[in-house]
Amino acid sequence: MIFCVITLIIFVMDSQTVISGATHGLMLWYKNVVPILLPFMLISALVVDSISRKPAKNSNAAIASTLFLGILCGYPVGAKVASDYVRNGIYSKQTGSILFPLCNNSSPMFISGYITTCILGNKISFLTIMALIYIPYILISLFFLCIEYFRRKKDSGEISQQKLIIPAQASCDIIENSINTITCVGVYIMLCSIIIEFINTASPLSQNYNLFISGITEITRGVESFFTNSPFDIKTKTALIIGFTSFGGISALLQTNKVISNSELSIIRYTIVKIVCATMSYALAMLLI
Repeated sequence: MIFCVITLIIFVMDSQTVISGATHGLMLWYKNVVPILLPFMLISALVVDSISRKPAKNSNAAIASTLFLGILCGYPVGAKVASDYVRNGIYSKQTGSILFPLCNNSSPMFISGYITTCILGNKISFLTIMALIYIPYILISLFFLCIEYFRRKKDSGEISQQKLIIPAQASCDIIENSINTITCVGVYIMLCSIIIEFINTASPLSQNYNLFISGITEITRGVESFFTNSPFDIKTKTALIIGFTSFGGISALLQTNKVISNSELSIIRYTIVKIVCATMSYALAMLLI
């Protein structure tokens, strides 16, 4: 409560910064996020609905679609798909927790079009960047998979599927839920853009700290500011940008937390995995590029 009051007072005292940050964030959402993300949300919801309606619950098809849709579409579609399958009882919470970090990352389109081309100027290949980002997630997923395998073996039984089954949604519900989700995404992008605006104009910290905080707050704007203004050498800049992209930013964490709120998936565990994998991606980039 006190934090909210203090934040409101700061916003009122510097309304121009709030307006500038909100405008930038909402335009980013309107021009770049909605045209790409909303169709993917609708399509992924239809796929989940189709698999969930089948009398014989096919967990293999659900796992395959989670990986395919999540990796292809990016934040927060991967989290939404995994969350829906867990809530519908198609696969277990344990399976969802293993898939969750792997399938909820920056989309290949964003990595290729923005990070590889616009920011890094194609100095590093798209496939190299994808490998640096995804290798840590694959290793972490395999690690959790091994732990789960030995746990099941020790218990001498399979983990029971969840009993709470959510009825299949009507088409109008799918559209309404997708619009609600994309609207929440816009709000989080706007709030993080305002934070970045305050960091750039009013933060008492040094420039390096401000740029780093911007990079982990919202990667679209933060990465651009970091690459343009950071005094680091090009290798360090590139490695940090790959680390920022792997982490996804606080904005992506807020979006993810929203779409998994009705499932048993843990945002804390997900955040820890993101931090570990981002650190690994940075280290790999420093070693290999």
